[in-house]
Amino acid sequence: MLFGLHLLATGLYLGTTLGLALFIVPQARRASDAAASRALLARSLRFYDPLAIALLGVMVMTGAWSVTDYKQTLGTSYFADFGAHLVWKLGLAFLVVMAGTYIAFGLGHRLVREDEWGETVDERRLRSMTARLSGSAWLCVALTIATVVVAMRR
Repeated sequence: MLFGLHLLATGLYLGTTLGLALFIVPQARRASDAAASRALLARSLRFYDPLAIALLGVMVMTGAWSVTDYKQTLGTSYFADFGAHLVWKLGLAFLVVMAGTYIAFGLGHRLVREDEWGETVDERRLRSMTARLSGSAWLCVALTIATVVVAMRR
């Protein structure tokens, strides 16, 4: 059950982040003006940000719990049998969490707040934030896939 929850959270995170990169950001770039672009991003990020943070939390907690059980099962051979593999997976997972929280808190929260507060849209700044949002989303997709590939190698 725990492993299933871990896989479900990972799949949902990957899918929603891929949707952000493939559909939301390109649609925002095609918007009629900068205010419409920011409004579209803010509307989507109001949903994406808390969902992504929750899914990242579930992924971390279920992964940590699974490793704890695995460590108990392997006993003293844990580090020799699993340690090197775990270092790669944990390193990639750390990068997924860092990039994912950057999307939610570093970019998403600011875009949503600016839209809700009715702040003036700075087109140049919005283009920059949209480019960083796109790049970060694609980075998260790639890192998540890499983490899954490393996990499957064991």
